[in-house]
Amino acid sequence: MKPANLFICLSLLFLATAGCHGYAFIETPTTDGFHSKLPSPYTRAVVWGGRPDTVQSASTWLLKKGVLVVDQTKVLQAAADQKVSLTGYQYLETDVLRMAKLVGARLVVFSNAEVGSWEALDWSSGFPHSQRVYSATVALRAVDVNTGEIEWSGKAQSTERFSNIEEGVSLLTCHALATAWGLRNPGAVAPESICPPGSGLMSTEMSPPKAHAAPASSGRENLTPSMNY
Repeated sequence: MKPANLFICLSLLFLATAGCHGYAFIETPTTDGFHSKLPSPYTRAVVWGGRPDTVQSASTWLLKKGVLVVDQTKVLQAAADQKVSLTGYQYLETDVLRMAKLVGARLVVFSNAEVGSWEALDWSSGFPHSQRVYSATVALRAVDVNTGEIEWSGKAQSTERFSNIEEGVSLLTCHALATAWGLRNPGAVAPESICPPGSGLMSTEMSPPKAHAAPASSGRENLTPSMNY
């Protein structure tokens, strides 16, 4: 085969393969987590974090598990009354715990999301077009306001890039919480019914797993620096 024809064939093969690639579907994330004890029903908790979508997703998940979630605005009001600053990123977690205790909460669930984003070509329609894609890691931990002990902690990291940041963060939050509570194994494999795509919320019909698999690393290259939220 002539070099020119070979080049054309290879180019067509590349386009045919790339044409199937898109970023709308969110793969099952890699997770890790533990718990020493879980909250009883009607435990009052504050979910605290810088990203509203992470806070909202975690709050909804916990409400469905019977936890009473105290709104952040009550904590901020208590802080204002005590002349304590909890705005921005230069706050002390001990101050958050103290203010949460003042409003009657027993737990503070600290949430943190690290999000990286960049422009990429999407070939899913058969024609290339530029779109913004993301990778993210969501971590949550529950701290007792009286003792400062961490009662449970969960972390989820995306294994593929995705285009819907709201759905991606919601799904990662769900998997991090499900792992922390023992409702799915750590690692990169989980039943689809745990956090169904499109809902971002855990199915309550799954039984806790009996065995734990070792966490798997994603091994993906960071194309842009992560941005902490």
